[in-house]
Amino acid sequence: MPYFDVNTKLGTAMNISLGRPVKVNNFLTTLNITLIANTNLEKMEARAGEVIKKISTASSNKAAIDAYEKEMEKVSRYSNA
Repeated sequence: MPYFDVNTKLGTAMNISLGRPVKVNNFLTTLNITLIANTNLEKMEARAGEVIKKISTASSNKAAIDAYEKEMEKVSRYSNA
């Protein structure tokens, strides 16, 4: 199980809502927080993106399997009736 630290959470926020490193640094400036180098932000974003991709793929696969099983239950009920 991957662990999440502040950097990974910031990378996730970049992927989901904040956008590119410039926007993140603008946001941090507004909060009066020290800026983070763009290369470091991009590394954080890449690491978080890998985790998001793995989780979303697993979730999509599970949803597809569940939908298939539900459909097969319906088909078997109607064919046995």
